[in-house]
Amino acid sequence: MMLHFILIISLLIFPSLSLTLSSHSFPSNKMAQNSNTEAQSPPTPEARPVGGTEFSWCKAVPAGTGVTVLSLLLSKPPQIAVVQNALHKLQNSHPILRSKIHLDPSNNTFHFLTPPTPTVQIHPFDITSTATIIQSQSNGHDPFHALLEHEMNQDTWRDYTIPSAGADVLHAAVYNISHDRFAVFLRLHTAACDRAAAVALLKELLRLVTGGAGDEASREKVNSPIEDMIPEGKMNKPFWARGLDVLGYTLNAFRFSNLSFIDVGSPRSSRIIRLQLNVDETKNLLAVSYHQPVSFLFCYLH
Repeated sequence: MMLHFILIISLLIFPSLSLTLSSHSFPSNKMAQNSNTEAQSPPTPEARPVGGTEFSWCKAVPAGTGVTVLSLLLSKPPQIAVVQNALHKLQNSHPILRSKIHLDPSNNTFHFLTPPTPTVQIHPFDITSTATIIQSQSNGHDPFHALLEHEMNQDTWRDYTIPSAGADVLHAAVYNISHDRFAVFLRLHTAACDRAAAVALLKELLRLVTGGAGDEASREKVNSPIEDMIPEGKMNKPFWARGLDVLGYTLNAFRFSNLSFIDVGSPRSSRIIRLQLNVDETKNLLAVSYHQPVSFLFCYLH
């Protein structure tokens, strides 16, 4: 694109010089046209097949799980240009964040397509658009939580073939809730950024927005799949160990069969379940964890 722009300027300022170059420097007009075509063609994005874990998330997300949402509640309107610049720096430091997930329907394989430059754009919602979304979601409850559910329930990756060039793994939005409440949301595909990595990502984003330093190293390629980073032999789990894991998952399900729900007659509806523990319940849970291993299970039901 830059080469094409410079070429146009040269034709406007030095028309005679450009014509001279075209007639004497190149053997034919056909070669000149081919040169212009190559200058106009966009750079080819880097492609990498997804790994085993990434493939599992790609298959799971259309069913309703595997979506990571980061949210910030602010008392002053954010400077969208500053936030977008910080996101571009994140995408330069972590190429997988500027990737697109592409599905090849012929063989049902997924690839990360990584363009050379950041592409994320922040979608702003004014106070009227935000109020419309809140009214359809909250039923009188906290607007910020209503917007969080709205972001979680977006069917961004329902169909990987739309658009045909691939689906972005990162989406950003800013909502104007009121004159002193503004919300910034980042929605990520878990194949590119899981919950653990999202915490580090949010911290780095805050440093960049406030003028601090992030990971300034610019990388061109996406890292290898996590399976390729595990030393050989560490991934193999014996057959009986896998069987015990499956049995453990089944038995753990019975622990949640007697959960009681309060206020089941409320007109409010939600597709997100939240488990909240008070101080005494948290202390009891921590006391048990000192004596025996405790597994924490967080579920998102779509």
